Amino acid sequence: MMKIFIAGITGATGRLVASQLLTGGHSVFGFARNPDALPDEIRHHPALTVKQGSLLALSDAELTAMLDQVDGVVSCLGHNMTCQGIWGHPRTLVRDAVQRLTTLTQHKPMRFVLMSSNGVANRLIHERYSLTDRAIIAVLRKILPPHRDNELAADFLQHQTFSQLEWCIVRPDNLVDESDVTDYAAFPSPQLGVIAGAGQTSRINVAAFMCELLTQDKTWARWEGAWPVLYNEGRLNEKLALM
Repeated sequence: MMKIFIAGITGATGRLVASQLLTGGHSVFGFARNPDALPDEIRHHPALTVKQGSLLALSDAELTAMLDQVDGVVSCLGHNMTCQGIWGHPRTLVRDAVQRLTTLTQHKPMRFVLMSSNGVANRLIHERYSLTDRAIIAVLRKILPPHRDNELAADFLQHQTFSQLEWCIVRPDNLVDESDVTDYAAFPSPQLGVIAGAGQTSRINVAAFMCELLTQDKTWARWEGAWPVLYNEGRLNEKLALM
């Protein structure tokens, strides 16, 4: 059984990751500004350890004391979609959290999964985006700090040099809410447009895939060091049939 630290545990996807890991018999750790925001079935689970605190405000000693207990880290952090969340500080919340978490765990073997976005390109493999997508992403990079933050976080993780850290950057398509896990498919690069003609990925499927990465050696061996793009399979097939 694994012990996993979740950054962003009270968020829309983070709580789904926590629920699925706990259901699978794993132990879950995290910090939250308001632990009471977690659903009761998660908050009162005996295998959950959540303490009150903000990830970037904690001392190294406080954070390390928890991270030393875990085998893996998953970051589901994001910016609140409010004026303050989008344009306020910290504008590099995700990048700063990834940098801090990887630095404090570099002394031990660690799996690190970063939830990113299909609009964040893996520049090392020169992914092909349409002219429309490239233009829109360039604008988003200039006017929306959260998009730039996601790019910086992925870039840092890809280029860090911690010898015992293994990582994977998961890129869902347009996020939607569904109640149950359905068939999903992962690809090394986008199969559809990332803005124009995009598909869908349910948050619960993202959670299922990230849990699979963290807990299943075969899945981890397939995607470690990669940037898988995740789609709801049914929606993907519908889109591909129209192309």
